[in-house]
Amino acid sequence: MPRIRAMMSKPLYDHVMDLCRMSRYRDKPNSDIHATRSRLIRLWSGFFAQYAVAIGPTWMQLPWRVDADLLSGFGPQLVLDTAKFITPGNVLGLPSVALPTGVSFGLPTGIQIYADLWREDLALEAAELVESSVDRPTPIAPLR
Repeated sequence: MPRIRAMMSKPLYDHVMDLCRMSRYRDKPNSDIHATRSRLIRLWSGFFAQYAVAIGPTWMQLPWRVDADLLSGFGPQLVLDTAKFITPGNVLGLPSVALPTGVSFGLPTGIQIYADLWREDLALEAAELVESSVDRPTPIAPLR
């Protein structure tokens, strides 16, 4: 972190440090972390032996106000709670597609589609099916 500190704003640096302090794995040896990651990959692959893809929300909460994620004591947990369905794909390297699905009550909506390792084709095929059934997958903002 000292090497990248100069490239970050103080609120962002504090936010990243809060997330690091919240980690349950900060005091674990790397071998334990990689063993846990391997176990989780196997569990997801077991799921994908029965189902071609997993589809869930991009975010687990409504969009928050600007910079709410940077609020000390509140922001890090907000990020963790919001990104619960996004995290497995990022941490485990699962092929995924984030797809906008429209607008509800003026807020953008979207889904995340996962497939098993090396099966990007299934994630993309599922995304194509969903996208073909959505009238307007992205909001059109008025020009300012």
